[in-house]
Amino acid sequence: MFAFLLAFGLLRYLADDWVRVNTTPVLPLACTLAVVYLLGTLWEGRFARGHTPLNPLSSAPWWLVAVTVLWIGLVFYSPDFVWLLFPLVFLFLHLLSRGMGLMAVVVLWAVAAFGPALLHPEGWGISAVIGPLIGAVFAVAAYYTYRALHSEARHHQQVAEQLRTTREELALSEHQAGRLEERERLSREIHDTVAQGLSSILLVSRAAANSLRQGDAAVTFQQLETIEGAAGDNLAEARRFVRDLAAPSLAADLPTALREVIRRVEDRQQALGKAPLISLQLAGDVHRELPETVATAVVRACQEALTNVVKHAAADTVVVTLAVWDLELTLDVFDDGAGFDPATVGTNSYGLQGLSRRLAALSGHLTIESEPGEGTVLAIQIPLTSARSSQKEI
Repeated sequence: MFAFLLAFGLLRYLADDWVRVNTTPVLPLACTLAVVYLLGTLWEGRFARGHTPLNPLSSAPWWLVAVTVLWIGLVFYSPDFVWLLFPLVFLFLHLLSRGMGLMAVVVLWAVAAFGPALLHPEGWGISAVIGPLIGAVFAVAAYYTYRALHSEARHHQQVAEQLRTTREELALSEHQAGRLEERERLSREIHDTVAQGLSSILLVSRAAANSLRQGDAAVTFQQLETIEGAAGDNLAEARRFVRDLAAPSLAADLPTALREVIRRVEDRQQALGKAPLISLQLAGDVHRELPETVATAVVRACQEALTNVVKHAAADTVVVTLAVWDLELTLDVFDDGAGFDPATVGTNSYGLQGLSRRLAALSGHLTIESEPGEGTVLAIQIPLTSARSSQKEI
């Protein structure tokens, strides 16, 4: 725009006063103004592209003064150069502070409006005042409108960048939470299956070694069969982890799965020579089809309860009671063993903590009632109306 207006003013001046072209400095002033303006824009462009380390803003005031002085000289020789006021307004508003820029615009307008009147009063009129005023006001309005739009665009860009960063952080947080949840789930599964089985193998193998030292071949053979069965069960559990982490014992209905758990515990304890009498009692619609997560939680609860009984209770009788009603499922495991204080043991047992978290995910809860010397009752309750019980994997 600056180049076009400069060239247009020069052509009009040459067309109107070709005779005086050699007697006035208009042509040298116009050429000098073009060179100075071009040098400034080239310097700015090279700095913006990183081709020079010299910041043009350090010399911008001097460059702006040179451009303005040359323009004023052209205006005093010919009113054809008045319209360069329009691009100059943008320069002053951009390079100076708001107050200084507006004051400079007023001065530029006064020069453009009243400067030609000093040398060319015969051609000066009210239009020479109003025309530059309209151009200056329009330039100021256009400049600040652009600045407002630019600021708004930058604001939206920053908000979009913040949203993108927040979305990435949220995705990373959810990924990490999923990893921790999966790690905890696998930890519970391993504790409830493979770890308990390996513990059984270790205990029975020690008992078999003692029987072998005493020369009791029949007992040793029975214990070795128990070790073989436990090892086979644990191998199946390990393969299950690799395959799909679905409980294999739940291929049948829930009562059958509980009987299998009881059988394994009885076989192990018989091999150790201290098997309690374990019975299973059923109530309600126990053959009702249940969500896999609910059935898995019941089986794991039974495993954990019986493991704790044979490890710590020294019980003679254990009664497992499963009840399935319309709105809830309950499992009670009673033993007549030594008992304990639930307030202290419950907080230190990893198995009970994991079982409690498993039940909480199904909106269920775990209750333990025990007194030293009076046995223990472990009871779980799971509502069968919970939507999460059929959706969330434990």
